[in-house]
Amino acid sequence: LCLILCIIFSNVIALISKHSLNMEVSMKLRPTLSFLTIVLSLIFLFPASSYAQTFDGTWGCVYATIDDQPNSTGYNTPAVGVIKENTFVALVQRKSNSTCLLVGYTNADSINGRMGNFGYGSSGLGGYRQQWSSGFDVVEMLEAVDIAATPDSFVYVANNDPGRNILVFKMSADSVISTEYRMVTGADSIWAIDVDANGYVYVTTVDTNATGKVLVFKPFGDDPEWSGLHSGSPISTITIPDPGTLRGVAVDPSGSVIYVSNYQAKKVYCYTGDPVNGYTQFTGFNYLYTDTTGVEFEAGPWGLGYMPEKNILFMAADVDFHTSNGYNYGKIFLLNPNTGAELDTIDCAEWNFVMTGGYSTRASGTTPGNASGYTSVFNVDFDESFNLYDQSYYGWTVDKWVYSGTLPTIPLTIVNVKKTDGFVPSEFKLNQNYPNPFNPATTIEFAVTQRADVSLKVYNITGELVTTLINSASFEAGNYSITLDASRLASGTYIYVLTNGTQQLSKKMTLLK
Repeated sequence: LCLILCIIFSNVIALISKHSLNMEVSMKLRPTLSFLTIVLSLIFLFPASSYAQTFDGTWGCVYATIDDQPNSTGYNTPAVGVIKENTFVALVQRKSNSTCLLVGYTNADSINGRMGNFGYGSSGLGGYRQQWSSGFDVVEMLEAVDIAATPDSFVYVANNDPGRNILVFKMSADSVISTEYRMVTGADSIWAIDVDANGYVYVTTVDTNATGKVLVFKPFGDDPEWSGLHSGSPISTITIPDPGTLRGVAVDPSGSVIYVSNYQAKKVYCYTGDPVNGYTQFTGFNYLYTDTTGVEFEAGPWGLGYMPEKNILFMAADVDFHTSNGYNYGKIFLLNPNTGAELDTIDCAEWNFVMTGGYSTRASGTTPGNASGYTSVFNVDFDESFNLYDQSYYGWTVDKWVYSGTLPTIPLTIVNVKKTDGFVPSEFKLNQNYPNPFNPATTIEFAVTQRADVSLKVYNITGELVTTLINSASFEAGNYSITLDASRLASGTYIYVLTNGTQQLSKKMTLLK
């Protein structure tokens, strides 16, 4: 199409440039020339790759730590926290005998990398509980299911001791050691944990009699309670609308978008905002797990991971602590961070079957070096090179996956909606964005006269949907503002459209980079 238009464009220019072409004909051709100019400009300003979410490669496991000395995690492994490429911490836990500890790896592959000497299995590790300690203050690790690691080597544990502490450790040159930081979270059990780039800590609670919550705590550098009495309050709390165990939480580096998985409800929720001012659910993101396992067990969403820069949300899905036929299922889904659409899938169980010839086998626990067997993928994490790490709970391994192509970068366009005042407006209204032109962010204000399902969508000038800022979300009467971050969009003119079911308003805005 571009080539054809270029040929037509060249011919029109040639006609106009001929001295024999009179002024009247030139004037008649000007609209055609203008139209072609706009179309060609749009093609070059908005190439297909600007919005493409093409996955041109495949995922492959390059190593799985052996299930044997001297490189095994040693026991059931529900989570991994990555510090940098091939440097990570494995969480080892078995509820039946209260085993709970951290095992560090550096410069790892399938047979190398483990720090320190550890026992193996029930006879070597059974019942061992690692201690967090600071002076005379001691807390034992107990029934932790998730950890979060940061590039500066800190490891956060969602611990289920009587105080439900968040325990902070640090990887040293040869081991994982305690810091002075911990925080009591309350009476409810805690499950999933994540940390943003500013150090805010996000942890999910589990209450069998009520819906779960996400608690957000200040960084330990900003709240002396982490190293003092350890009894600080959350700076923000999110209550999830459906009952169920919240087995995954992931946050973008800025802390402006939070994702939460609910195993029983089979949903992933999205919230936008910030730790200080709070969060609201973004209904434009809609994910319901519907995959079938092919066995007698049902599966659901487990751990979540947000891949920085690429802006891809990863979700582990597996059955609920089932062996035997439970090994036949285990996948990782790659989701669009704005909508929840499934973009790609890693079938971990199928990989194990192809590599080993079965779902529950790995010769001597060591061969092959790139398949764990015993699929039980509960959590995910990444390194700075966009490699993926997961674990096998029953295979007692940490696995590293590499993508053969180039992962796409998906613009993260969802942002927070704020109610600007308590006045009831007299008309349904959409204001001109400001600033305009803008780069890269702009604010859009609108008014709703009565409760209505509101949508706010952004299109490019050709009518292609670029992003959905609000998707049929219920708003009460009031004045609202929303910020669009267009840092990953191309320069040009965009049209934003507000609807309430019966009315539609639209305006233009210009992004200049």
